[in-house]
Amino acid sequence: MKIKKIKPICIHVPFEHGAKKTKFHGQDWQKLEFVLIKVETDTGIIGWGESFGYVSWKSVKTSIEEMVAPSVIGKEINSKEDINNLVYDVQKTLHIFGRYGITIYALSGIEIALWDALGKEKKLPIYKLIDGGKKKEFKAYASLFRYSDKKLVEKKCQESLDKGFKIIKLHEITNETIEAARKFIGKDIPLMTDVNCAWTYEEVVEKEKFLKNIGLFWLEEPIFPPEDFKTLSKINNDLKIPIAAGENACTHWEFDKMLESKAVNFAQPSVIKVGGISEMIKIFKLSEEKKIPVMPHTAYFGPGFLASLHLASTSNMEIFIERFWLDLAEEFYPGFKTAKNGVYNLPEGPGLGMEINENLISKFKV
Repeated sequence: MKIKKIKPICIHVPFEHGAKKTKFHGQDWQKLEFVLIKVETDTGIIGWGESFGYVSWKSVKTSIEEMVAPSVIGKEINSKEDINNLVYDVQKTLHIFGRYGITIYALSGIEIALWDALGKEKKLPIYKLIDGGKKKEFKAYASLFRYSDKKLVEKKCQESLDKGFKIIKLHEITNETIEAARKFIGKDIPLMTDVNCAWTYEEVVEKEKFLKNIGLFWLEEPIFPPEDFKTLSKINNDLKIPIAAGENACTHWEFDKMLESKAVNFAQPSVIKVGGISEMIKIFKLSEEKKIPVMPHTAYFGPGFLASLHLASTSNMEIFIERFWLDLAEEFYPGFKTAKNGVYNLPEGPGLGMEINENLISKFKV
C-alpha cells in the first residue's frame, strides 16, 4: 500500500489534576495539547499515530507538514522492513535539522501511524508484527502530579489505590512530601519519585541517607542535564541509588551511551519522542543485552500509549506501565483510567488494537 496523505490533527483537551495550576514553560497550562497523526493509504486504510506535543504542538505540527510528511508521502509500506528503511532514510535526510527534539517527535507520530496501518492491512495487532506477545498483562503505576502539599499527596495516593493501582510514582522534590507518601502507603507498595532534573549532584549526596531510608524503587531524572550520564552513573554506582531516566532521550544511539555508561537501572524511552516503534525495538534489544529493564515513559493518552503496550510485550523482563494522574475532560481509551488488580492488558485488535474516538477529535480540535 502507498502512503497517500498525512495530516497532523491538533486537539486541546481540558484537564484537572487537583492542585493549583501554575505556568508551564511560560504558558498557562489549562489543557493538554495533543498532536495526532492521520495517515491515509491508497487502499483506504487509515493509520493513527501521536507525536509529543505538550506546549510544543505548533512546532511539531509545522515539522510534520513542512519536513517529514513530504519525505514519506508516496512511499510503499508493505512490511515492517519498509517502515524500518523509511525511518532510517528520513533520519538521514533530515539530520541537519537535528537528531533530537521536534524533528524526531514529528517522525515518531508518523511512524506509529504507519505501524497501525500495516497492522490493519495484515489484520494483525502490532505486537504480532514485532515478535511480541511474550506477556499480555503489565503492572500499572499511578504517576502523580507534583502537589508540594502533604495532604494532597496523601489524597492522591488514596485515589490511586482506590482505582486499582498498586505502584505509585511521585513528582515530589521535598523530603517532607516524599516521606508523607511513604508513611501513608506503607513500606510494601513500590514508590518512585521523578524530580524532573531539579537537583544537583551535591543535593543528591545530601539526601543520600534519606532516599535510602525511604526505600525508593527508583529515583527518576535527579539532575540536569538529563544526558549527564557520567554523573548519573556516580549516583547509581557510587551512592547505590537506583536510577531511571530516558524520557528526554531520542534514538537508540543515546540509549546506547546511557547503558554503556551504567547510568541507569531502568531505561525510560518515550515512543512519541524517541523516533517511534522501530527505535524503541532497538532500545529494548539493547536493554535486554545489558539486563536493564525498559520502563516506558507513557505520560500521554493517545495512540502512543497503545504503542507502548505492544512494545512492552516484546520483553522478557518485568515492565511497568505509567498512568499520568490527570483527569481529562474526555478519554481516548477510558478503560485505562483504572487498573484491574493493578494491571493493564494488551489490546488484541488489528494495528494498535483500539480505534480513536473521532467525536472527541471533533470536539476538541484547534
